[in-house]
Amino acid sequence: MIIKQFRYHNDNLAYVVHGETQAIAIDGGAVSEILSYLKKHHLNLKYVCNTHSHGDHTSGNRQLLKATGATFVSIATLLSKNSWQIDNTLIKIYNTPGHSYDSVCFHINDWLISGDTLFNGTVGNCFTNDETSFVNSLKKIVALPDETIIYAGHDYAKPAMKFAKKLALNLPAVDAFLKTYNPQHVFSTLAQEKSHNIFLQLNTSEITDLLQSKGLPIDNEAQRFRCLKEIEIWD
Repeated sequence: MIIKQFRYHNDNLAYVVHGETQAIAIDGGAVSEILSYLKKHHLNLKYVCNTHSHGDHTSGNRQLLKATGATFVSIATLLSKNSWQIDNTLIKIYNTPGHSYDSVCFHINDWLISGDTLFNGTVGNCFTNDETSFVNSLKKIVALPDETIIYAGHDYAKPAMKFAKKLALNLPAVDAFLKTYNPQHVFSTLAQEKSHNIFLQLNTSEITDLLQSKGLPIDNEAQRFRCLKEIEIWD
């Protein structure tokens, strides 16, 4: 299987995953680029689907469906199946609510298309106001193998790393990641995320000490998650 990333709307990231003949588009907002890629590689777009139902991720659905005759697979259908196959490759679907109620991740071989649940260096906003569910969703991801490659729904890597450095945390992995960062192909491994993503370090003394120094509550993971998000957005 091959995964191809497309950038659109400045920081959105779309994906085509394919075998020799069949392909699926996930959050396919880069419509013209995706259609050109399909034509160049003689691919039949079989399915169009999304990591969640926010408009910036679903914006290309209608045009892709009209141009290719592909089948739209709703998030409800994805979750009812938990997995399906394309070109004999298993695609696992994980329910990861938090950013939205209907957020899902796609696990294909060693890749995780994580939508707005986990970004490279940070996480999505908790629009559900259910930080406990968001933390539990992140725990599902963290339980995957360290070599899992994270393909996110947006490229916020640079501002995320800037925020981590602003907090003056001792995270040498931040500089190591930035040396290899390529805006034309944005990804990280789960091992990297564990080492530089502060939202995957909610139980470390560095994070609890930081929040305490700002007079913020640290009673549980959901509370620490919310406080970090408040600092990230407003500080």
